[in-house]
Amino acid sequence: MVKATTIALAIMATISPFAAASNCQTGLQYCGYNLLKRGNYYAQIVNALEAAGYPTDSAHVENTFFQCLGGSNGDIEVLQYCSACQDGGSNHSDSC
Repeated sequence: MVKATTIALAIMATISPFAAASNCQTGLQYCGYNLLKRGNYYAQIVNALEAAGYPTDSAHVENTFFQCLGGSNGDIEVLQYCSACQDGGSNHSDSC
């Protein structure tokens, strides 16, 4: 029983860093591709695009510019589609 518990703890320690997703920072603006890097934002991005009347193809998912509204789910809203969305770096807004 001790071995099974030790193995289970070792597996959880290995998996945990991949399971933890990071919400966007409230008040910052993000390119879609950076939201996808932060965590599991795909469904939120698609929902936000649909609500704003935008297509949900990969170009729009990755290159639309979003405002982080915050909250427990890291809520976002569409600002605009960018032809060249630029990474602003850690703790800075991206730009369109």
